[in-house]
Amino acid sequence: MPKVVIELPSGVRREFVELQVRRAIEAEMARIAFVEDVAKRLDLNKEDLKEIESLREEAWQEFKKELRLE
Repeated sequence: MPKVVIELPSGVRREFVELQVRRAIEAEMARIAFVEDVAKRLDLNKEDLKEIESLREEAWQEFKKELRLE
């Protein structure tokens, strides 16, 4: 599993950041489970899932630009 290293500015509580990262990971895992469940219910194949993920990635890139994260 990849690791992420974050330098925290002084005054930022490590425990708070760890909690937020854990929550983000849990949300992403729930999203993946949800997509897989919906795909199964709709009888979608792997190609369909690739297309969905491609569209999600495209939307994410646009969202990042809107937030000026790049």
